[in-house]
Amino acid sequence: MPPLNETPRLKQLEDFAGRLRALGVYPEIPVVDGAATEPVIEVDGEDYLLFCSNNLLGMSSHPEVKAAAGAAVEKYGLGSGGSRMMAANMDVHVRLEARIAEFLGRESAICFTTGYMANVGTIPALMKMNFLASLDLADMARDFAEMRRDWRQSAPWDVFSEEANHASGVDGIRLSRATPHIYGHKDMAELEAALEASAGDAKLIISDGVFSMDGDIAPVPEMVKLAKQHAALVMIDDAHGIGVLGTNGRGTLEHHGVDPDGVEILMGTFTKAFGGIGGFVAGKQALIDYLRISARTYIFSAPLPPAIAAGLIASVDIVSREPWRREKALESAALFRNEVQASGFDTLGSETHIIPVLIGREDDARRVTEELHRRNIIAPNVRFPAVPVGRSRIRFVMTSSHTREQINYLLKSLKEIKSQLNP
Repeated sequence: MPPLNETPRLKQLEDFAGRLRALGVYPEIPVVDGAATEPVIEVDGEDYLLFCSNNLLGMSSHPEVKAAAGAAVEKYGLGSGGSRMMAANMDVHVRLEARIAEFLGRESAICFTTGYMANVGTIPALMKMNFLASLDLADMARDFAEMRRDWRQSAPWDVFSEEANHASGVDGIRLSRATPHIYGHKDMAELEAALEASAGDAKLIISDGVFSMDGDIAPVPEMVKLAKQHAALVMIDDAHGIGVLGTNGRGTLEHHGVDPDGVEILMGTFTKAFGGIGGFVAGKQALIDYLRISARTYIFSAPLPPAIAAGLIASVDIVSREPWRREKALESAALFRNEVQASGFDTLGSETHIIPVLIGREDDARRVTEELHRRNIIAPNVRFPAVPVGRSRIRFVMTSSHTREQINYLLKSLKEIKSQLNP
């Protein structure tokens, strides 16, 4: 038997990684010496401007948030000690769920350790609803045997998924074993046609609220209207909208003036506007009760560390009382977007704090990142498979902590680099 590092499969992986490096497309990610959430970070002893942090409203380093997290470490320790279904259902987790539900004006909420886990747990759980509801729970021995069989024997749901949805939503659909109907980006005519062609009894429309690679906003009002006409449920992944959009920061739905009851399943994260980590689903109490006993990423995983949960409660409180933070982030984004468009760059219809600058060719995008790095700016490029081939871009994120001087320096740098790309 050959040594482990010489087995054919590992050699194949080694060769593939080597080819990527030879082509110059393997991502070289800088190591940050300290916090990676602030507008200025330290890399190899030098200061760099950071324009890709998701710490949108400065909550990660807010004194009140850090104090709450520190106090929770003293009370609870570092980890959670197990799953919530066993013995780690702490009061701080319950309070966080109640607080985010209150913030969003929803009956209830359930928290997951990451936003990714929220989607890959929730979507398959919904697809099992018909099967689980058909079980006769009076005979537990029989039910156990029934639950072990392939639940695909029950009638499948029809899932209608926006083509630009986040990878976590895509993977959630794959794990659900449903056959999705993929409709074009923000194409409500195509969605309507797919709904009309569906003969399924159970229908689910899934879309991001703010699209993470383009920074534009989903047409949720039209989506909700179509859902009502075709007896479909709507699930919105509003990871990038909640905390930033809307008069009260409630996200894409509030931005559009959509009745919350029109979107039965609202998913969000604590990673962006709230400066921490974790995901959640908010909705009617019945939905949340169901997910607690059916979402595998909730049942079979440890919850958020209690210190994170405590810090997030403080963060939600601050975001609620300080709207200037989201207002400043959006003002800075509008300033940058207008100026960079005036310089001849395409921002792909961005409407939010996420502003992609289209470069096109993968090698050109890599050059732009390298040129920005030489100017002490960290702004990685996004390439295939995250975006289509030939649509590579630099994805900038404007936060409430960026100053006008920092943005101006970035704009000046991009103008200089553009002249090098297009002599």
